[in-house]
Amino acid sequence: MFAQVRGGSGRQMWLECGKNRERGEVVAEVRHERRYLHPRLSHVLSGLAGSPMQQALADRVAEVGASGGPPPTGEALREALAAHLWLLQRAAAPEGLPLTTAGWMKPSTLTEFMEVLPTAADWIHSATREIDVHIVTDFRATLQNYRLLGKFKNSLRLTEAGKAALADSVDLWTFLVERLVPADDDFTGSVGAVVLVHMVTSGDRVDMDAVARTMADAGWKDRDGVAATARELWPIYNSLWTVLGNVGPREREPHGNRRVSDAARSMVCEALFLERAPER
Repeated sequence: MFAQVRGGSGRQMWLECGKNRERGEVVAEVRHERRYLHPRLSHVLSGLAGSPMQQALADRVAEVGASGGPPPTGEALREALAAHLWLLQRAAAPEGLPLTTAGWMKPSTLTEFMEVLPTAADWIHSATREIDVHIVTDFRATLQNYRLLGKFKNSLRLTEAGKAALADSVDLWTFLVERLVPADDDFTGSVGAVVLVHMVTSGDRVDMDAVARTMADAGWKDRDGVAATARELWPIYNSLWTVLGNVGPREREPHGNRRVSDAARSMVCEALFLERAPER
């Protein structure tokens, strides 16, 4: 367990997008709208006071705000969430989405689903059994953890939240935005917020060593005063990639490339720059 042992005044940061300067209070300009920086991110920036990592992160945060376009609408929104909607639609059938007795997708279902799953575009391994295709298993598990889907008698079924999400793609988008910054604990949430910033501003892959240095400089240490390593933070990055990497459409990329789509950039911007002031 990691805790922040210094810094972090809790004050909100003002980042004027495009000018990269701190004004010490409340809001940011994003697409000419007043927005509040997510408290997880604000807390990390405050904890970096006196460190050169503060300006480096602030520059990236400003870039997120400046580069995030408006969220997709209409058919573009449905295309961005095609993988989510595919699973929800199949699970909405009277019999649900049938699974094998071991609880995996059937091969024919797996093949069909991988045609709409953005992260499957550059999959180079075997794809005949779901147990061998972690990108599918991880994505399905994410929707189940979000309680959009549930298992019942060797099938996937819609939950009440899943029914609402399937009925309105805008509601599904908002649902995902609200859960993008991890809510597990302060450390995981703070790392997640920093990783999201890097995912938008780093091109094809996040430098997790830089993320680890950022968290260390912000004062996050374990009981023995040891900061988390990049290797320890990778699971958080992987979980976020499962979500954002499947907000498409994505161009076919070289294997291992983790460049996010324009729609995913918009989702990150919306998740990190809030319309309302967060509760203190």
